Amino acid sequence: MATESRSEGENSRSGIPDDGELVDFVDDRLFDERTDTLERFTARKQALAHPVRYAILYYLFTATDAEETERVPRKELKRLLDREKNGLQTHMRPLLKANLLAEVPAPDGADGRQTFYRLTNLGKREIQSDLWSVDGERPE
Repeated sequence: MATESRSEGENSRSGIPDDGELVDFVDDRLFDERTDTLERFTARKQALAHPVRYAILYYLFTATDAEETERVPRKELKRLLDREKNGLQTHMRPLLKANLLAEVPAPDGADGRQTFYRLTNLGKREIQSDLWSVDGERPE
C-alpha cells in the first residue's frame, strides 16, 4: 500500500490545513480575489441574526420593491416596530455597520430633519439569496 506524501501544514487527503489556520483557508477558498472577506461575510450574518433586524431589512426590500422608492423614513420603521428612537437605533447600527443599509438624505419635498434609510445592493442580495433559499426559485 503506497503512502501519501503530505505537504507541510496540509492534510493531503482533504486539502484542509492541519496547522490551525482553518479560518485563513476558508477565507482564501471562499473569497479569494473578491471584494469580500470571511470576517465581513460573518459580520453581515451576525447583523441579520436578530428577528427585528431581519424584519427591517426584509421590509425595506419589499417596500422599496413595491413602491419603487429608494428611501424609508425612520419614523415609519419606529411606527411599524413600536420602538422608541434608542430601541430602533440598537437594531439599525449593526445593519448600517455591515453595509446592508445606508442612511440617505431626505427626498425633495420631505422634512430634511428626518432620517431616511435605503437598502444597499449588498442588503438586496442578502434578501434575494434568502428568498431563493426559502422559495427554491432564483429571484430576478
